[in-house]
Amino acid sequence: MANDPMWFFDDPPEDYQKFRNEALSLEKEYLEIRKLLAEAEKALLAEPENEYTQAKVKYLQGRLKDLEEQAPWLVSGLMLDYEIWGTPH
Repeated sequence: MANDPMWFFDDPPEDYQKFRNEALSLEKEYLEIRKLLAEAEKALLAEPENEYTQAKVKYLQGRLKDLEEQAPWLVSGLMLDYEIWGTPH
């Protein structure tokens, strides 16, 4: 299998599959929070005195910060797949 130049695409290692499954859920959550935060910040610009919107923005910013601390590769700009497993052969 290691002699086949396409081995990486044909049969990914189990640890890679596990990582991608975990990373995918974090990536989806991160993207969803960023979208919600953008909408909340836009609403806050329209109504800066709205306490509910202020609290929502503050909560979403905190949640985003927590995710970035939990998985710093979300904002690093690097494709972590390549950092850990190298480029496909």
